[in-house]
Amino acid sequence: MAVHEFTAYLDRQPTDEEIDALYEAGFDDSTIEYGNGRGSIGVFREGETIADAIESVVDDARRAGFTVVGIDDQDLVPLKTIAQRVGRSYEAVRRYATGDLGPGGFPPVVGMGGWTLVSWAAAAQWFRESLGLDLPDDYRGRVLTAANLLLRAHAMDIDDAWVALNRMVQPPTVRELADA
Repeated sequence: MAVHEFTAYLDRQPTDEEIDALYEAGFDDSTIEYGNGRGSIGVFREGETIADAIESVVDDARRAGFTVVGIDDQDLVPLKTIAQRVGRSYEAVRRYATGDLGPGGFPPVVGMGGWTLVSWAAAAQWFRESLGLDLPDDYRGRVLTAANLLLRAHAMDIDDAWVALNRMVQPPTVRELADA
């Protein structure tokens, strides 16, 4: 079994007693950090897949009375980082993003206010498919991103909207993504 490393974010800052409960729930091999009302767990978790490890962490946190509200996926990156990762100039990547260069269809930017952020998973896929670059498929990163989005959506606790959104898009579960 592989050991998977990632950071899970908790719904609140644990008290001293709750830290003990987290350790008892299975986080004895993890680093629990907290402050400013927030809690996170640096996880080193065994699992057949990264999805299995995430599921295990979510279950263990729930057993200790916490909700995992996100995973540190590091998916949103600036164009400069994308340029470094694909070996292209920043200007070329900026022009791909604006549609002034390349075949078009570059993933949409999600940042505003001076920050142009793009999903690395989507950008890497675009470079592979549109420009034929030989970039490794970051399966782990894609699963972390999907898990983060699902956990964040679930943490919003808007049951009526969640049901409607689920009917619209019927998103795959983390396990379904892992099995694909």
